Amino acid sequence: MKYIYIILFLGVIVFSSCETDFDVNSEWEELTVIYGLLDLGIDTQSVKISKAFLGEMDAFDMAQYSDSINYEIDDLDIVKVYKWGDNGIEDSVNLNPVPTVRNTGDFNDSIIVYEFVSQNFLNKNYKYEIVCRNKQSKKITSSEKTRLVSGFSFEMPNNYQFGFIGNFNESSPDAVEFSSSSVQWDKFSLSNNSSALQLDLIFKYNENQIEKDLIFTQPLVDVSEGNIRIDGDDFFIFLSNNLEYDVTKTRYFTGIDLVVTVASEDLQTYINVNRPITGIAQQRPQFTNINNGIGLFSSRLTIDRSENDGSGFKLATSSEEYLKSPNGLNRNFK
Repeated sequence: MKYIYIILFLGVIVFSSCETDFDVNSEWEELTVIYGLLDLGIDTQSVKISKAFLGEMDAFDMAQYSDSINYEIDDLDIVKVYKWGDNGIEDSVNLNPVPTVRNTGDFNDSIIVYEFVSQNFLNKNYKYEIVCRNKQSKKITSSEKTRLVSGFSFEMPNNYQFGFIGNFNESSPDAVEFSSSSVQWDKFSLSNNSSALQLDLIFKYNENQIEKDLIFTQPLVDVSEGNIRIDGDDFFIFLSNNLEYDVTKTRYFTGIDLVVTVASEDLQTYINVNRPITGIAQQRPQFTNINNGIGLFSSRLTIDRSENDGSGFKLATSSEEYLKSPNGLNRNFK
């Protein structure tokens, strides 16, 4: 992999590569940015292909123009993902451009996402490479070959109840005892490309007859740890900070879904490289696996355990009592 020091202004998650620093006074040069994560847990795969840019205008002014960060649909005449076996390329799929509108950020809201349906194409026994070509410049940008994240599973009974309160007494609310729950997996049966894991706990509730949810994201952990512990005091602080006290709102707890995302080694490297800078040095080393461009093309695996498939989870009795109590969370849950 290549590491460099580079300053970029991009409207999406971006990764950088080049063997030298950028010269901001050099002539304009086309720089293709690719970001995509293949995922066996979903049916439609998405890849973002855009541009990095330099110019004499203020960067945030330039970012308002769509053609500063996007290719036009007809600019790229090849956008393919190739399936590699032991004897070479065995299959390929064309990606379809899908104009998309974002609603946040400092950059132009119009972007183009390239998609393909992965049914019968993605397989854990193969490697995958993306290739795109600019129709006018004939420049070809490609990724290093990546293996898929696969083979991960976690076992939790469907009737599991999250216990975040060890003891709660209405008459002595100050004596509440918080506890923790954990999500576990078999750390000895992971695929070679499984590296890090993130857990989203989705707290679902009904508010004035409207279904809502809050996503409680846990810190990234190495898959070799085998479990994630969720602390009860952190859980209820999260709810307290994200649910305002309002007597006009009647709420009912409906369940907890779990979404587990397992990252590849390349994806974990990117995340580690882009952690907040805490030292004196402010230059950040960047990571890429894109040839003749910058970015990341790798894989992850998403596993959703939800109420929709009969595997949603509940709160243990004491935790639900604390949730509903005026002397507990005090957010008008019934």
